[in-house]
Amino acid sequence: MYYTYMRPRIAIGNIFRQDADRLVDFAHLNGFGGVDWSIEQNQSEKEFLSRMEKLRSLEVRFHYACHGVEIAYADERADKSMELLTQKVERISMAGGKHITVHTGFGPISEKELNFNRAVENLTTLVQRGAECGVCVSLENLTRHWTSDPELFTKIIQQSGAGITFDIGHAHVCNTLHANGNIYKNYILPNQDKIMNAHIYHTEIKGVGHVVPESLEDIYDRLEILRRAESCKWWVIELKDTKDILHTRDLLNHYFESSFNLPLLEGTFSKSSL
Repeated sequence: MYYTYMRPRIAIGNIFRQDADRLVDFAHLNGFGGVDWSIEQNQSEKEFLSRMEKLRSLEVRFHYACHGVEIAYADERADKSMELLTQKVERISMAGGKHITVHTGFGPISEKELNFNRAVENLTTLVQRGAECGVCVSLENLTRHWTSDPELFTKIIQQSGAGITFDIGHAHVCNTLHANGNIYKNYILPNQDKIMNAHIYHTEIKGVGHVVPESLEDIYDRLEILRRAESCKWWVIELKDTKDILHTRDLLNHYFESSFNLPLLEGTFSKSSL
């Protein structure tokens, strides 16, 4: 079977924290067309908009992960979390942004503190507010709680109307815990038209963080499934070390060039240098 496919934009996170000027220079020098900006919890609106002005030459999407901000809390903390998340969505809209990735089950939180129906209800509300502001709200799959299970994850997506940020490293962690293996299709195939963003790296190790793929073989099978999601035009290399980022960029270039005969990113190495 063949799939119509257009090359996604390859983005990086704000790897230099809040240094937007340095980030822009690095992105342009190394052929990256976008930034997946992690929003700081206590940053003022003025400061946030100032940073976004500096990034105007790049496409910017947003990522909000903060311990203690949880849409699924079973108590009044969920209301406060929704206030904060709604504020972030509205602020992104002010900056001209169109996408935000959010979570449920993030950080050191007990499942006893969470309520599934509350998660769906609040995510639905956030999605609706996002639509009013022109911002697509996407939910990321994590390594714990409901989003680590493809079936429950899909249920939340279908009931809330949220988009998806598919993290191939988190899925790799979850896959190692399943006897049958290869749960990637269970995440992607039922949701092909809902996947808006992807996080690209090999896997996640507790105490270490995200791990760079040593070779294309490490992530090839996941990329082949991900390419079926034609709606996903945003692949973020979710690594911090610049050498790891550039290495992964080159692996992706090799993948695109060999699989689709697509041109390399400007400023990158040729296939023969891999």
